[in-house]
Order: sequence, then C-alpha cells, then structure tokens
Amino acid sequence: MVTPNKTIRPLPLKAPNLPIGPVNYAQDYINQLLNVLRLYFTQIDNFSLSTSTPNSGTTANRPTKYLSVGQFYYDTTLVKPIYWNGTVWKDSAGTTV
Repeated sequence: MVTPNKTIRPLPLKAPNLPIGPVNYAQDYINQLLNVLRLYFTQIDNFSLSTSTPNSGTTANRPTKYLSVGQFYYDTTLVKPIYWNGTVWKDSAGTTV
C-alpha cells in the first residue's frame, strides 16, 4: 500500500567515466565525450523533474507537466494511489480516474 507523502528516493546519480583524450585532436573522441556528458545531464534533468513533482494531493491538484510513465500519485480525494500511463491517470485496477 502506498502511503501519502512518502518520500521515494531514486538511485543516486554517479558521475560518468569520461573517455581519455588522444594526444591529437580527434572528432570521434569529441563525439564520444559529448554523448557521455549528454546522457549524464539527461539523468540530472530527469532526477530534478521527478523530485519537483508532488507525490500526493487532491484530484484537482494532480500534476499535468513533466510526468513519467509509471509515476505514482496518491489522490487524497479518491483516497487511493494512481499512476500515469503516459496518457491518463489510472488506478491499480487499470480504471481511468
């Protein structure tokens, strides 16, 4: 059972292992480095968005932006946990709420 206002702690972020640079300029190295950094900063963005979204409240105050598929929300009006399926909010029985 989900408890209202329970803090969900995501896995801690880990700094990426950066590739070792060559002595001379190499475009492949720059591309690889930028991809590693892009993935890392995407994790940070996702973490900050997930922690800024409330995890409980009334039906009228449900979040509508920055939702992740599977994100839970305890609806205090319905008095039950619901989750975002990517399109609509559903309860544990799969009913749209």
